[in-house]
Amino acid sequence: MSGVCRTHGVLLIADEVMTGFGRTGTWFACEHWQVRPDILVAGKGASNGIWPLGLTIASGAVHDAVRSAGDFIHGFTSSHHPIGARVALAVLQRLRDGGLVKRSLVAGGTLHALLADRIAGLEHVGDVRGRGLFAGIELVADRATQEPFPRDEHAAERVTRAAKELGLLLYPSTGCADGIDGDVILLGPPYIVTDAQLETIVDRLAAAIATLDGGPIGR
Repeated sequence: MSGVCRTHGVLLIADEVMTGFGRTGTWFACEHWQVRPDILVAGKGASNGIWPLGLTIASGAVHDAVRSAGDFIHGFTSSHHPIGARVALAVLQRLRDGGLVKRSLVAGGTLHALLADRIAGLEHVGDVRGRGLFAGIELVADRATQEPFPRDEHAAERVTRAAKELGLLLYPSTGCADGIDGDVILLGPPYIVTDAQLETIVDRLAAAIATLDGGPIGR
């Protein structure tokens, strides 16, 4: 992809706000496909959610082009914050020194194996996808045709509520099929999650999805 963009003089921008800093088992998700973006935007994982932080990383060519046009002046109320920078430095050191990016890759393998075994075959699951400790479970009204639930059935919200009653917090996403219909449940466990905890997560997720057919919530 990056080679095609460079051939045609197109800048490639990678949004790694959710996927960056080890979430998919590599420091950045674009590494899985050997993609080298010209601009990369990131946040969240850089500070572990302890401090609001976002950042933009540009290649040397982009940086030099901007500087050649004059000073690049940008300033916002909360930008260039020393505490935020210090938090990010501590988080990055912990990720590196604790081998947590590799841990995400290894634990992610366990997670996706469990999802394939216990979730992928459920009646209202159309697809299970992801890398590392990041997974998306697509909910469908009809598994054979992949027809999504109508938005007014609030499938993602119902599964999220059912899971919460079981002690599992999920990240619901909607409008994934056509901007209106299409429900997906996201999983993003911490990098230090244990195999036993992954078993619990997947079992409770399966129980929550089963409630789409009106079944009781089980443990």
